[in-house]
Amino acid sequence: MSHQSPDFDGPLALSGKTFIVTGGGSGIGLCTVKQLLALGSSVVAVDVNTDGVATLDGDFSVVCGDVTLPSVADEALELALTRGRLDGVVFAAGTSSVGSMTEIGLKAFDEDLTRNLTVHVPLSQAVLRYRSAHQVSAQCSLVYVASKHAVAPSSGFGGYPVAKGAVLQLARLFALEGAPLGVRANTVNPGAVFDGSKFWEKGLWEEKAQSHGVSVDELPDFYANRTLLGVRVSPTDVTNAILFLLSPLSRATTGAVISVDGGLPVSFAR
Repeated sequence: MSHQSPDFDGPLALSGKTFIVTGGGSGIGLCTVKQLLALGSSVVAVDVNTDGVATLDGDFSVVCGDVTLPSVADEALELALTRGRLDGVVFAAGTSSVGSMTEIGLKAFDEDLTRNLTVHVPLSQAVLRYRSAHQVSAQCSLVYVASKHAVAPSSGFGGYPVAKGAVLQLARLFALEGAPLGVRANTVNPGAVFDGSKFWEKGLWEEKAQSHGVSVDELPDFYANRTLLGVRVSPTDVTNAILFLLSPLSRATTGAVISVDGGLPVSFAR
């Protein structure tokens, strides 16, 4: 393992590298795909709905499928490796949920865990397996998109906060097990992101507006105004943190959490 700082070919040095983005069809995942392509990277986008990414320009491939299935994870990885090597994975797949913990059924709770935690496991395992066979870059970076709820849960989101809290530990375990192979693993915790996000579907937008006593149109500003910086967090804000963690600029960072939430004291990493 090298202990010398590498030479960079630019601020992020991502041109010519290959990445997989799960949940790449919308929201933060789609924004990340677009930014990576703009930086000259090759991308394999994975999602159950790939309409949003299908018309993009650049060196990319699409895998339409459920990445909780090992066969889909292997397909994405093998497709990335046809470009030479894999340099990183962004785990942005996930869905929102509603309901209180006192009312949620076990089936719905299990679905929340599957869609927001288990969804990351097959591909994470495959990366380390292929890395052991020297088919993945020795500086491969795994970036998991968790949530503010991972450290400061709010009720009414079903099992979503439980799953996201577990994502932090998942990333830490892969940081521990990946380090001897040169693989880094880190987490990004976004705050409320409204633009282009499917998180607020299923009536969640309306429900939260009602619970906070504001109109649906006022909800994004309500969330922004309660942050220290008073900013509305965009997919691009989150993607910028992801790009840093994918790049050689973060070569000495693993097992870390970066919050992108405008500043919420209750969500400060502990």
